[in-house]
Amino acid sequence: MCFVLTALIAGGQKPYTLKINVSKPSEAYFIARLKYNKTFSQPKQRDNEVLKALYYCYDKGYLAAHYDSLVSDSNHVSAYLFIGDKYKLSYLGKGNVEDEILREAGYKFKHFSNSLAYNQKKISRLMMGILEYCENNGFPFASVSLDSINIKEDQISASLNLSRNQRIIIDTIMVKGDSRIHMSYLQQYLGIKPGDYYDESKISKVGAKLKEMPFASVIRPFEVAFTPDKASLILYLEKKKASQFDGILGIAPNNDETGKVLITGDVTLKLMNILRRGELIDFQWRKLEQGTQDLKFNFVYPYLFKTPFGVDYRFYLYKRDTSFITLDNHIGVNYLFKGYNYIQAYYEHQASSLLSTTGLEFATVLPPYADVKTSFYGIKFGFDDLDYRFNPRRGFSILSSGAVGKKTIKKNENINPELYEGLQLESTVYRLILNASTYVPVYRNLTFLLRTQNGYLNNQDLFENELFRIGGLQSLRGFDEESIFASFYSILTCEFRYLFDVNSFFSLFWNGAYFEQNTYDFYISDYPWGFGAGLSFDTKAGIFSISYALGKQFDNPIQFKSAKIHFGLTATF
Repeated sequence: MCFVLTALIAGGQKPYTLKINVSKPSEAYFIARLKYNKTFSQPKQRDNEVLKALYYCYDKGYLAAHYDSLVSDSNHVSAYLFIGDKYKLSYLGKGNVEDEILREAGYKFKHFSNSLAYNQKKISRLMMGILEYCENNGFPFASVSLDSINIKEDQISASLNLSRNQRIIIDTIMVKGDSRIHMSYLQQYLGIKPGDYYDESKISKVGAKLKEMPFASVIRPFEVAFTPDKASLILYLEKKKASQFDGILGIAPNNDETGKVLITGDVTLKLMNILRRGELIDFQWRKLEQGTQDLKFNFVYPYLFKTPFGVDYRFYLYKRDTSFITLDNHIGVNYLFKGYNYIQAYYEHQASSLLSTTGLEFATVLPPYADVKTSFYGIKFGFDDLDYRFNPRRGFSILSSGAVGKKTIKKNENINPELYEGLQLESTVYRLILNASTYVPVYRNLTFLLRTQNGYLNNQDLFENELFRIGGLQSLRGFDEESIFASFYSILTCEFRYLFDVNSFFSLFWNGAYFEQNTYDFYISDYPWGFGAGLSFDTKAGIFSISYALGKQFDNPIQFKSAKIHFGLTATF
């Protein structure tokens, strides 16, 4: 405002001013406590301040306050305020309002009797609380007022009077448009179904919930149609492309053969709402390096048996050249909150086995890998609030989990059993994971992404095939995919994105990490970091992306010949 006023004065225009006068010298202290604004850049702001001063009098118990006159010229207003006597609230009875409603609305007799002042704002909050209770319990047309009002000198007494009117029941939920969503899923997702009493707290959230559905678009605001004792909820939805196919091609130097390049692949097929129940079927195959590949499958089904519970099954296979293979089965039960936010209790069985023991029969120390089985019991939490899932400009997301596991090390019959001495063949494992991202708008189409990814494993006899694997496009760019084995890691990503279309952006990024590899006989730590640029843009075939990144690890210098280039294609359908 200071800047606006300065500009107005500099331009030769006088500011708009206000002075409030009182009729009695003894009331000057009241105006002093009011501390009203006296200078404005617009006349409307000054008019609002005049009303604000009057409402302040009412809130303090001066119910007869009014303006005797308003004298104005082109820029200045003099208001003459009559404050009058201060009224007190001697008694506010509950009238015909039930005790349960009063309790929910926050009514306590001692707060509404023998008050020092009649506080209209306080009484209005109570009446709004009564109306909210009624609106959320089937009475959207309820009204409440003061009854039996009695004024004696400066004391006011009254009682509450509630008119509930007709109770309304949700009769139908109708969908207009070409969206393919089963009605039972929609009812569970919105928390509203035919036969329920009208609940304004749920109705008011319908618009926001519909916008969060990734497989439907809102083509016009929803409507509520009332009949004498029923209401119909009308939704206007059309199908939106949410399933996607991703194909990523990576080109990197082959560390095993000088002068050769290594082609890596990453293919993802994600199907959403194919069965019209809001379910997710996710399949991913990756070839990270020569002889190494993994396979992931995920099936999520929400609102099982029309309840807020859902199931989450995951299968994971990871093969590391000729060293080991890991199989992971995860089954979780989700409790669904707003949108797709959830909390999950899960069981996970992880089994890792050596693929080849050639030459190990004569080994004098254990290899870095072992035959290990672990049964995890854990809790997982997922929450996000993004303005657009595929290419957000603002919002945040959090994914965290914690688990306790019972671990068993199996002695391999082809390895000298004496090498296992000193190891705890049965022990407890603790695992923690926390991933969080925030998108902050900077200027117009420029947004800033800040992301942290963290993992922690605690066990005194860890082997490499139990550790986290980080590095690559999804975690630490500038490094080979999952090339870093870690028992603890913390990754920070800072990225500026210029969004030049709905699904298109150009980015500059830096990512750095600290990791520890703490196994039964080995420890190492480092601060790898990388930087680069990326481009993602929409095409008829899908969203095409490319990134170029350089990385530095240990004391190795940055080398352009070791740059990582990733290509990607995300096709939605």
